[in-house]
Amino acid sequence: MLDSLYEKALKKRELVNQKLDQIGYFKVDASQHWADYYIGESSLNTNIAAGDGSINKRKFLPFIFYAIGAEGILSTDNGLKRIESSEIDIIAHHKYVEDRLRNYMGIFEIKNALKMIDNHEVDLFLFDGSILGNLIRPFPIEKEVKEQVKESIREKYLALLEEELKNSNVEITSTKFEKKITNEFEDSTEAMIYLENLENILVISELMEKNKKIVAISKTSFSTEYFNSKIPDMAIFDMYSKKQGYSKPRYSDVSEVKRDFPVRNNFLKSLTFTIFYARLEDYKNILKFELPYHATEENIKKLLKDIKKISAEGYPLLLKKAHNDVVIRKNDLENLSKIMGFQEKRGREMLNE
Repeated sequence: MLDSLYEKALKKRELVNQKLDQIGYFKVDASQHWADYYIGESSLNTNIAAGDGSINKRKFLPFIFYAIGAEGILSTDNGLKRIESSEIDIIAHHKYVEDRLRNYMGIFEIKNALKMIDNHEVDLFLFDGSILGNLIRPFPIEKEVKEQVKESIREKYLALLEEELKNSNVEITSTKFEKKITNEFEDSTEAMIYLENLENILVISELMEKNKKIVAISKTSFSTEYFNSKIPDMAIFDMYSKKQGYSKPRYSDVSEVKRDFPVRNNFLKSLTFTIFYARLEDYKNILKFELPYHATEENIKKLLKDIKKISAEGYPLLLKKAHNDVVIRKNDLENLSKIMGFQEKRGREMLNE
């Protein structure tokens, strides 16, 4: 099989490169948007933390077993400080399971980060991924839940949910109302998903109130905001310069990219995100940055120097460590299934893999 692929590569090399030329990969001029800039390490003592979350699931015929993990790491003079949170549970099969579990992980990750920020002196907290994307991404169930049901949930449960959220526990707080919602609504699954979505928006809102402490960093991005090209901005900047530096910032107002939010609407729509790309070391990978406030180029230079201080090979070490620590692998799910007793109960008829 591999031999035929190598032969095919030799035959199609010229044709594929012609297609690459037609895309215009090398023709986009990035000179007006990129600044080569030596990023020295900051001499200031900035307390930087980083966090990440992970979720994995195992399907059985009657249900889905899932595990969530979140970790925050803070580097101090006395070593690393950690805050870890986790959960395991089962969930019924339905068409929105993937979206729902992704929502759960986001809630866990943000609540764990808030706990670290509140309990320790944190100047910057680094997130893996896009916060803006999570905020503006429409949740599919919203269009299917009747307005009457949405209004009823907000009227009866929103204040209760907000009160429960004050306890700062890292959990899916919405589940505390599951029995009541099951008894009250005909389609209790849709009602619960809507309440969980409200919880997600509320915890994102709380995180956004820490705006100047928050930095979202993505290793990959397919955004085309800078050049409006078929080629992602990240790829264009990567081809233009291999030196360390940054792109001139762009600003995204939430009010322009999102309809009204069901909660905290005025606050969330008032937010402006600063978006830019940067390379921390020559010839290393470009990263995408999001800041939930309006940052100037001078703000960006200072931020990059702070992050460069805790980075190696062009990437923040704390963020890499948080990701490696928190990832939940398939064999972890298998071991947890054994502890829960699912292995003994399942037989062949229970497993759905």
